[in-house]
Amino acid sequence: MTEESTLGKLIASLQKKISEGSLDKSAIEEATKELAKLGYQYDEDRFPPLVGTEDFSNNSSESPQDLAEALLWKLGKWKAYKKFCENYAAEQSVPTKTDVVFYAFAMHLKDKNNPIYDQHAIRSLWAIFRKLTTDERQKCKSLLFDTKNKWKQSGTGKSAIDCYSIFVKHVNDLVSASGGASRSELDRLLMPLGQAIKESTKTYIEFDALCGWPGSG
Repeated sequence: MTEESTLGKLIASLQKKISEGSLDKSAIEEATKELAKLGYQYDEDRFPPLVGTEDFSNNSSESPQDLAEALLWKLGKWKAYKKFCENYAAEQSVPTKTDVVFYAFAMHLKDKNNPIYDQHAIRSLWAIFRKLTTDERQKCKSLLFDTKNKWKQSGTGKSAIDCYSIFVKHVNDLVSASGGASRSELDRLLMPLGQAIKESTKTYIEFDALCGWPGSG
């Protein structure tokens, strides 16, 4: 069995479990293990556990004050870091279409009930959640595919904020229906699944076929 056919069967299984309301903690763990067998898994070394993030504070200034900030400066991420700190510290903040991923992460650090969001996560949701409306699917397509119907390098475009709202809404529904699974456990499935899908397909037609719902978008 090829990797693509194995992945397609896993996606179909997840679609079925969601439609039946049986995507519970054990099903998420099983799917995560199946992905690991294909070589796609959450990188614990690259992304170690986040602990006590609700107590973080914004101590950023006009220039780097420690080694972590200095590294961000060197990587050319200083302005993004400053905006990220502002989002975390603000009582109320809203994302923009260019910073929605960092905004979502800041919201997750403040409250773990807010899911981690990125291109891989929304790609996974799109693949396994058949209840997305036609409009929601079209917004996902606009975010993730370019005008030649090939995957973008990252999720960008005018639908970025809408796709975050779509993701939060449906992930919350999945967690509520899971009977005990955490957002962290679901994240450990969605991130590698989205990576696997992107590496296994190049075009929208291939993605459509992999997910088993041709003509849906």
